[in-house]
Amino acid sequence: MDEAVVVGAQMSVKVHPVVVLSILDHFMRRKENQDRVIGTLLGYHNTIDGVIEIRNCFPVPHNEDDAVAMDMVFHKDMYDLHQKTEPKEVIVGWYATGLDITENSVIIHEFYNKEVITANAVHLLVDSALSNDCLGLRAYSGTNLTVGEKQMGAYFQPMGIELITTIVDKVGLEALSRTKSSEGAAKLETDMKSLKGSISKLSEMIDDVVKYVDLVAEGKIKGDPAIGRYLAKSVAALPQVDPDNFEKYFNNRVQDMLMVVYLANLTRTQIALAEKLQRSLP
Repeated sequence: MDEAVVVGAQMSVKVHPVVVLSILDHFMRRKENQDRVIGTLLGYHNTIDGVIEIRNCFPVPHNEDDAVAMDMVFHKDMYDLHQKTEPKEVIVGWYATGLDITENSVIIHEFYNKEVITANAVHLLVDSALSNDCLGLRAYSGTNLTVGEKQMGAYFQPMGIELITTIVDKVGLEALSRTKSSEGAAKLETDMKSLKGSISKLSEMIDDVVKYVDLVAEGKIKGDPAIGRYLAKSVAALPQVDPDNFEKYFNNRVQDMLMVVYLANLTRTQIALAEKLQRSLP
């Protein structure tokens, strides 16, 4: 009798915040008495670096009462629609809420393994219950266990997972973080508040770098060569600008931005007045 063979290669996973938020939104809108929700993960495969980047997802209606039942037509239609807007994003796996891998998970994963072309499907678990007051993310690569040509089961191997953010993601996450202590929709900051916040954060980071360099220079802590090279590269990237000219240039840009804000508010006021006058006239 042949020995059991595990098929599949170990890869790491990078997840964008919009994916996690979409999964949580799906869970909040689930049907009554539904324990978990599932959906399709979309993204890119980088077989050279061994990285799977998950950039998007969509929900898939399903039922696990008596047997596993998925809406295959809905899944196909949603994927076809997504391909019209993002043709480069392909199916990379599926997600589920909770931290348990059940027998039904094996059946669902087998379906997604057939949908994924370049590698084994990724199974992403999101801890919607916030165990230990933390949003847990786990990724698995499910591979078939076979004896000869007969499939005996599946083995879910843990994968490295990383949550990555872009500049746009950080703006949205910061806006959401400001609503932790209050109810209601998140509001974006004005241009002036955003500029002030960015300058304050930049000043704090520069202060931290100065403190670190001083401690290394005084011999109180051991310097990290990688950090030193990064700081040298960052300083070298700065343009050589005279302080007086920089201050003048910065002030001019601020004045230009204030002028744009003033004109925008003036235009908005004129439009509002015109609408009110038009409604008041017979």
